[in-house]
This record gives sequence, structure tokens and C-alpha cells, in this order.
Amino acid sequence: MITRLRLLLFAGAVLMPHLLTSAEPSWSFATQILPILTKSGCNTGACHGAATGQGGFSLSLLGYDAVQDHATITRELAGRRVDLADPSRSLLLRKATRTIKHKGGRKLTIDSANYDTLRRWIADGAPAGPANLTVTGLSVEPADLLLQSPDDSLPLRVTARYSDGTAGDVTALAIYDSHDDAVAEVSSLGVVKMLRRGAGAVMIRFGGQVTAVRAAVPFQTDEPALDFTPAHFIDEHIAAELRRLHLPASPLSNAPTFLRRVHLDVAGRLPTEAEARDFLAQPDSTAAREAVITRLTGSVEFVDLWTMRLADVLRISSKKQGAEGARTYHDWLHQQIEHNTPLNGVVKALLTGQGDITRDGPANFYRLTTDPRDMGEFVSRSLLGVRLACARCHHHPFDRWSMEDYYSFAGWFAQTAFEGSRVVLKNRGEVEHPKTRKPMLPRTLGDLPPAELPSDRRVLLAEWAVSAENPFFARTLVNRLWKHLMGRGLVEPVDDLRASNPASMPALLNALADDFVRHDYDLRHLVRTIAASRAYQLASTSNGVNRLDDRFGSHARVKPLTGPVLADALSQVIGGSFLPDGKRAVQMHDPAAESYTLDVLGRCPRTDECGNPALFGGGLSQALHLLNGEDFNRRLRESVTRRKDENMPALIESMYLRSLSRMPTAEERAHWLAQAAKANDSATFAEDLLWALLNSREFAFVH
Repeated sequence: MITRLRLLLFAGAVLMPHLLTSAEPSWSFATQILPILTKSGCNTGACHGAATGQGGFSLSLLGYDAVQDHATITRELAGRRVDLADPSRSLLLRKATRTIKHKGGRKLTIDSANYDTLRRWIADGAPAGPANLTVTGLSVEPADLLLQSPDDSLPLRVTARYSDGTAGDVTALAIYDSHDDAVAEVSSLGVVKMLRRGAGAVMIRFGGQVTAVRAAVPFQTDEPALDFTPAHFIDEHIAAELRRLHLPASPLSNAPTFLRRVHLDVAGRLPTEAEARDFLAQPDSTAAREAVITRLTGSVEFVDLWTMRLADVLRISSKKQGAEGARTYHDWLHQQIEHNTPLNGVVKALLTGQGDITRDGPANFYRLTTDPRDMGEFVSRSLLGVRLACARCHHHPFDRWSMEDYYSFAGWFAQTAFEGSRVVLKNRGEVEHPKTRKPMLPRTLGDLPPAELPSDRRVLLAEWAVSAENPFFARTLVNRLWKHLMGRGLVEPVDDLRASNPASMPALLNALADDFVRHDYDLRHLVRTIAASRAYQLASTSNGVNRLDDRFGSHARVKPLTGPVLADALSQVIGGSFLPDGKRAVQMHDPAAESYTLDVLGRCPRTDECGNPALFGGGLSQALHLLNGEDFNRRLRESVTRRKDENMPALIESMYLRSLSRMPTAEERAHWLAQAAKANDSATFAEDLLWALLNSREFAFVH
């Protein structure tokens, strides 16, 4: 009789679906039931959220498809997963509590609140609830945790905001994850415990929305007396963070260190011997340093370096654009940097590029791929700092993006095509959602579809992408540039700006972005602003406890020279070029250009994101090349042969200035003069001296 009653109830639910949604209006499967399954781990990739599910039971990953999951649980296999007549006998509950065999283990206990919620939901007819009720955002209290000592803990309170305007406490059902398990741990109920002094972040996820909070314990018990006078707004933010974390600041770098650092970072070259002598001969002052920064940002070398850095981001390469297209593209970009075209204008031209790739530089932007999905991923990641790729198959597990967001964004590029050597627009074609097979009209990230699309839909995308209201574009660009100059992005990785991956100093990132927008996306202004800050000009030597700081600006970071900049620095000291056409390495338009030296020292292949230069060259191969590489040592010998008859003290001083941008110390001078006295001839000594300087850590790094 009970079995027949269950079948009758199920049949009624199938034939009259409204019974599932009207039995208990307060129920919402998407916002009340799915979160329990997610919290219990039922719909993770290792369980029923896998692509093929487990044991014939398949759920959407982390509950991104509530409609399908509800149908799967309540109707699939004749509804045997829920027992409306006797909820406690529902397979959904018996498996989860392991009352019967369950390969996934016990996910719920019978005496738990979550079990009781599921049982009551089934008893009320397992309704779907309002179809349009969704979670629109999360807020967490406290939003920024600053505990006083290791082993301190503090509970979080998570509130979900819903599409109907209501809000509710979801602390018990949210998912928590620590970004750095060595700094902080978080319990399943949101209690954060600090494990050591330092700073980290905790990610919170619920109902398809994600956010994060910062968590920190001061690096020392007493607040230090900061020798840190702010130069402008960057320093004010840095100083506030250092006081908050009780971090002492290192002193200002000395004049030679600053001179070498700013030349390599801003112009990609060493100071000449004459430039070093002139700068070191005058009193060190803020005005003198700012004059150097201004001169470098107006130099040809600045244009070459920053063209290369943007070309790395845009992946300019003959493998994708062809030899002629890559050259045209690179030359166009070089002109934009030379003329100081606002970067929003550069990006707008790229997004709307079309025409012959051999004549129209921006058209080559679309030669990377003919697949609008791949193009959407590239644009979102490189220009907006948003990694959409995960949403290609399911809701992004660490961000708010759904499959609808992914395919709607790809829709901007659905009518861009390549014919012969031309990028053209077509008046037909849309991207289809792989599950619904419905065409996805273009939609910018986080917005509604436009009311009307122009003939070139990309115009709307470009206007949105570079608008001052866009939360992604300016922050992504300043974050990339901050990493180039400071050695680490305010957000890492630099192309992964999301709520669940907070900046080390969020207020500073926003202030930099606001300043960049106010100054019309001026690249030179942004470089000058950062380089003029006291934070940029601090010494790289640690000052006690600040040796533990790798992200808050208490001291400068020691950065390895990238392959092209190192190659040019070597060329500058010993003469010649490591490229067949005699150009500087930073001037090369194609990463496939022949150069054994760059193969060894490293260069961005421009096939993927090159945010971490250390992954592309260096290491043992570089060390061996500089120690005993045949071509390098031949050039070194030739360079010193031309100077072998110089006065020995003058020669030592000159080589230090040319390679390290400083005078030798008294100890170094005495050492080398003693070695010179023992040498058989001056040429051999000069070669040994220069070889030692160029193989030193001081030469290969920016300090």
C-alpha cells in the first residue's frame, strides 16, 4: 500500500508539476537545498559533480544548474531518490547517511540540521520553488580580519543577498577555503584561525557567488617607528598598511642602486658610464631622481621596452599573425607607445580591428584564433584580468561566471571572420550554448544584453571595456604594470582579478586605477607615478622583521633581469648585438627571431600568458652560457682587448660603472689592484675582471 501511495504521489507530481512548487511556497531548491548538497560535497568533481557523475547519479558541478539537478533528484529513475510518503526512506537520505552502502561515505548524520532540512523538504513534496530566485551577492563580517597573535581565531558571518531583495544568514552552508594554509586555516563553519604572523585570505562560496576576506596577524607585537615619509598617494597607502601590520620600512635606496634600477625597469637598459658619473657627482635628491624618471619615460628606449611588454601580453608572433602581419602589428603598437596614445584608445582600436593584416596593425589582434570562444577567453584574460575558461563547461568554481556568461561573452566575436589576408565582419552567425543549443546574444560581463546591436557589435564591447565604470580594465593594466616595476602584482596571478582572489592592498589598487583613469590612461604618467614613489625607491635590503614581507612594500624586491633585458645589458657592456639584424633584444617583433643567446637567457614565446618571466629561461643554462659560452666569452675578450692599455685604477672604475652603475668600494678596488699586479698581462686581467662582474648576482638582478 505504501509503495502504491509513493507511486501515486510521484505520478501526480510528474503530471501536475505545480504540486512540487506550490506545496510549500517558502521552499527554494536552488537557495536552500542545493547549498546543503554542495556543503556536503555531493556535487564536487570527485563525487556526483564529475562530468559523468558517480554510480549513475550525476549533478551539476557545485550546483550551477539548479533546474536540471532538481529534475535529476526528484524525477529521474521514476523518482526513486525521494520518497514523498516516507521521506526518511528516500535514497537521497539513506545514501548520504550511509544507512545503506554508499561509495562516497557518510555525508550527513541523522541528527544534523541539514538532514532535518532535507527530510522536511521531501515531506513537503520536494518543491523546486521560485524559478527565478537566485543569490546575487555575498557580504562577510568582518570584511578584514586583523588578529593580534597566532592561534587567535574569529568566526565569520556570511550573508547572502537574493534576487527578490531579501537577505539571509548562510554562514553554516557557505564553503570556505584558505588561500595560504601556512598562514591561516578556516573551519567548515567559517571560524578563521591564524597559524603564524603574516597575511593571507579566505575564500567564501555560496549559491554560485564568491568573495574573500583578508586575514592577518601583525608581523611583530609592537608597532615600529616608520622611517617612511610618503611622497604621494601610493606611499600613503603603503604607510597605512605597514603601520597596520607593524612592519618597519627599509631605508631609501642609495643613488647608484636607484639609478640602475630605474634605467632597467623603465627603459630596459643600463645607465651609460657617462650618465652614472654625472648622476653620482651631484647631491642625491628627490628632484634629481625625478629628473631621471622624466628623461627615461620620454626616451626611445622606453618606447622599445614597453612595446615589447605589451606585445608579450597581446602575443604578437609570426606563428599566429605570419611574418608580415607580426611586423605590421608590432610597428603599429610601437607607434602608439611612441605617440603616447592613451591605452584605452589602443585597446579600443584592437577590439574593433579589421582589414588587411599586412597594412592594418589592429586587424592582427584577431589572427590569434578563429574560434569566438577562444577569443573571448583571450580578451577577458589579457585585457580584463578575468579567467573565463572554467565556465566553458560549468559554473566557475572560484568566480561568479556561469556558462551563460561565458558563451554570451564569446558572442561578441561570432561575426568576426578571416578571409584571405583580411579580417572581415559577417552579418550572421551566433555562438550556441552547448547544452540548450540556443544562440547566445552578446553580453558584457555582469551586465544585461544590449537593447540593440550595431552592425559591428564589437563597438559596444570596446566602449564597455575601456569605460571608466568598467571594474576590470584599468585595475588589470595597473596591476600588470605594478608587477613589472615592483616585482609582484597587487593581485597574483596578474590575470586573475576576482572577488575570491583579493589584492594584497585593495585600496591601493583602486587608487592606482582611479588615478590612471583620471589621467586618460596615460602609460608614461603611470610609470612616472610609481617610479617616483618612495615605495619604489626603497632599498631591497631587509630591515629586521620585514624580511618576511613579500607583498606590502616594506622593501624593494630583488628581480631577475628578463632574458631580452639581460641580453641587451650584456651587449651594452661588451658591445655588439645578440640578434642577427643588430637590434636590441627588446626591439624584436617576433619571439621566433633567431638568437641562441635569447634561447638560453629566455624570452616570452607569446603562446600563453608570460606573467612569470622566470618560467622562460635563466637557471643553469644561463649560468653555463655566461661562465663558459663560446660566443659570449669571445665577445668579452674582444671588448677588453680594445682597452688593455688603460690606467689600471681607471679601468677598474670604468668597468664597475658600466656594469654595476656604481664605483667600486675601497675593499673591491684594493682587491682588484692586487690581482692586476699579479697578472701576466693587462688584457687577461681586464677580461677576468669583466667576466667576474658580468657573472655576479648583482649584474643579473635588479636590486
